[in-house]
Amino acid sequence: MKSISSTKFALFGAALIAISYGLARFAFGLFVPPIRADLALSPDLIGVIGALPLISFVLSTLVAPLAAVRLGARNTAVLSGAFGAAGLA
Repeated sequence: MKSISSTKFALFGAALIAISYGLARFAFGLFVPPIRADLALSPDLIGVIGALPLISFVLSTLVAPLAAVRLGARNTAVLSGAFGAAGLA
């Protein structure tokens, strides 16, 4: 198996973060008014829903080093990408 350079691996990781964190977090804010009106959600509940991506990001940051030690950096990155793809689906 051919190894990739550390720069390419770092860029891959940055892309995963941008896709999984950035798109989900910023796209939600654009749709808050119609979602809130259609589902009659309170501002507090919308705030909790908006905070969930940040909470999941913090939790995954805590788990990632443990996963990297146990599974290896490459497998952890692949697993992260799979979770990101599943989340977007």
